[in-house]
Amino acid sequence: MRTIALSLVAVLVLGGAAPARSAPDDHAGAIAALADMRAAIAEIVRIEDGYAVGHAAYLRAAHRAMNALVGRRDDGYAASFGDPGDGVGTLGHLDRMLDQTGSSQWTPAVQGAKANVLAAAANLQSALGQKQMEDYQADLTRALASLALVAGRSTEGGVLGGLNGALANTSLAVPVGASVVSGCAAPKSAPAYGVVAGKLAYVALPRSAAATAIPAGLGVSRVELLGDTVVLYAPLARAAAASCSKVSRLQRTRVVARTSVPAPYVAAQAHAGIKVYARACLQCHGADLQGTAGPGVAGTDFLKNAQQNKWTLSELRTTIFENMPFSNPGSLTPKEYADVTAFLLAANCYPAGSTPFPATASPALKTVKLGPIPGVKPTNAKLGTCTVR
Repeated sequence: MRTIALSLVAVLVLGGAAPARSAPDDHAGAIAALADMRAAIAEIVRIEDGYAVGHAAYLRAAHRAMNALVGRRDDGYAASFGDPGDGVGTLGHLDRMLDQTGSSQWTPAVQGAKANVLAAAANLQSALGQKQMEDYQADLTRALASLALVAGRSTEGGVLGGLNGALANTSLAVPVGASVVSGCAAPKSAPAYGVVAGKLAYVALPRSAAATAIPAGLGVSRVELLGDTVVLYAPLARAAAASCSKVSRLQRTRVVARTSVPAPYVAAQAHAGIKVYARACLQCHGADLQGTAGPGVAGTDFLKNAQQNKWTLSELRTTIFENMPFSNPGSLTPKEYADVTAFLLAANCYPAGSTPFPATASPALKTVKLGPIPGVKPTNAKLGTCTVR
């Protein structure tokens, strides 16, 4: 490998000597959080509708509901009463989602869900201290009301939508490894998730499998048949469509002369690269890409360093594809390497184009010099980075 590529290893380490954390599967986390919440509700409803009598039976139900909500790591978890959930708890799943990712379209819904889980847990804690049955039942009723807000409605957005609204209308609907395409255009293949600015526009499914392959948590406002593809539009698909023109205007303002700036990737790749970065890179390079155990990989300092050292995109690609993650080089698939490279280009404010970043070596990349992008206004002016959604 050339000397310049070797020097890049010291500057760009997508991973580190320590093993990387597992990729945060936010979609699966939301589904699991809802499952634990339903387990808690089932305990409350069962004791209220059943024939169990005695103070001990009611306390057991409240403890089990609490266990399903808070998870075994919480001080409020009482192992002796058993757990109808998965042990992580609704609160545990929501905390993981909020701790391991940056802000997104679904963040307010998850933050609101967490607040309502805490309110329900407080109601259950109060119920455990009650001596009168009517007071106990009043606390459980308040807990159920809070849990209804955690679930929310698929036809609502933001905090009011809860987890169901986020799963139905944002990128939270996308499972790890699923194909993501621009929600501003009709799908060219299926299955695929049409996303724009973090909002879900549609899910495209093969006609032959549409009846059995509808994703968990998906809400549908309209169904359209395009050849052999069934397109299921999200409840708030119109809001997603309205973002298309905004995204287009933003892209135009970021670049003074688009023809002078290379754009060797497509937006869907950059979006897919978010989760690859979270799995293989975040531990050493941080959520803001400025570096922790490893160096920064995006922003003003990175681009200035690249310009001073006259790095080309080909050399950057070689370093990423052949030397990363540092502790396990070559462990990603060619698609994952291409996606995470696209994500880094987008985070460095390179605009998306119509040509995907290549999974194989391309001589054309040798002519692309890395450095600050003329006329770009970064999302984060302090760091010089652009938000990728």
